[in-house]
Amino acid sequence: MRRCNGSAPARSGWHWILAALVFVLASVLPAAPASADGEDETKVAYVLVVQALGHLAHDAGHVGMDAAMEKIGDALETTDNAGVDLVLVKQAMAALEAEDIPQARALLQQSIQTATRDLPPATGEQTGTTVVVLPLPGRGSLSGQDWAFGFGSLVLLLVGAALAFRFRPHDTVRQLRATLAAGPSRVGGEAEEAQR
Repeated sequence: MRRCNGSAPARSGWHWILAALVFVLASVLPAAPASADGEDETKVAYVLVVQALGHLAHDAGHVGMDAAMEKIGDALETTDNAGVDLVLVKQAMAALEAEDIPQARALLQQSIQTATRDLPPATGEQTGTTVVVLPLPGRGSLSGQDWAFGFGSLVLLLVGAALAFRFRPHDTVRQLRATLAAGPSRVGGEAEEAQR
């Protein structure tokens, strides 16, 4: 009887450690960055220029500039450069080397105007716009679906708390520790009394 009660707190400690480990792994693994140097990397100059514009829009620091310069270098080396003005792309590379990001962005956007001229304009949530706008609009007020999810989460939280209170053990941790500290004779005596 004592051995069973003595191993319960240790086992519950392992449960907490295991739960924390699963939580950490679940939150870290999906966020692992994808490799940009794989075989699936595009060889189309237009796409590479658009990717360079995306890097510059999301990170105006040295990391974004380095990633954009890598994409521009790939665009200059590829043979599939239909609709891309490579002279402007080279000027954009020089502007990035001089750390003039607004000039580089403008040159990159001008370099793909021929490629985007025949594209139908993007509408709604479609992609395909040629200008990368820096400030993103803020989120508006909560929608009905947001309120429904919030209310559902609150209900589940209350139900979980009620079930945890309803099915809690009869003895508290303090009582169990006191019983275990009293020794095996008292534990055996209480077990006999419970059986009567």
